[in-house]
This record gives sequence, structure tokens and C-alpha cells, in this order.
Amino acid sequence: MTVLGIVILLAVAVVTATVVANGSESATLNLVGFDVETTIAGIYAVGALCLLLAVLGIFLTLGGAKRSRRRRKEVRDLRRRADAPTSTDATGTSSGQGGDPVRNERAARRHESAGDDSDDPDDRHFRGVPRE
Repeated sequence: MTVLGIVILLAVAVVTATVVANGSESATLNLVGFDVETTIAGIYAVGALCLLLAVLGIFLTLGGAKRSRRRRKEVRDLRRRADAPTSTDATGTSSGQGGDPVRNERAARRHESAGDDSDDPDDRHFRGVPRE
């Protein structure tokens, strides 16, 4: 693959050098209502710049999607670990979340409140907060 990549880059370099050396011929571009006078080398340079920007945009889009997918997977795994119940084996040690009582209590409260039909959003939000 590396050799193929090097061969392609060399071919692009040869074509670019040829166009720049022999591209002094005048050319006219008709762009929806107005004409632009340029050379063949100028058209080639603009096309190369557009291709470079397109490839950069694709790489940035794919990188962002990959980072988002990795973050979603990490959040999903963390939520799964936080909601996983702990079990006690025969030796009396707990497995799962390491026996964190605060995390286990939160998970138990979430499971208890899943079937709650309360319509008051404040009641759901402030559940477990001492009231006066």
C-alpha cells in the first residue's frame, strides 16, 4: 500500500509540473453570467485547492463522527456500569461496582422511580431532598 501511495504521489507531481510548465495558454471560464480570464495552470491550481479543501472537510467530518461515536460508547458503558447491581459472593466480598454504597443507592432510586406516575416535575427532581 505504501508503494502504491508513493507511485500515485509521484504521478501527481509529474502532472502538476507539466501543467505549470506548459499551462501558460489563455483560457476563459464562463461562470453563470460573467467570464473569468485565466490560464490553464490557474484552472489546475484552483481545482487542486478545491480538492484539497474537500479532502480536509471529509477528514474533519469523519474525525468528528469517530470522536462522537467513541464518546457515546463510553457514556453508554459508564451508565451500564453505574446501573449494574452488585452481588455478594460466598466470601462476602461484593463484585460489580466495588460495593460503592452511594452509587448503589442512586441506582436503586432510579429503578424505584422508573414506575412513578407523579406529574409534578419538582417532585421528581427533588426526590430524596429533605423537606421542612
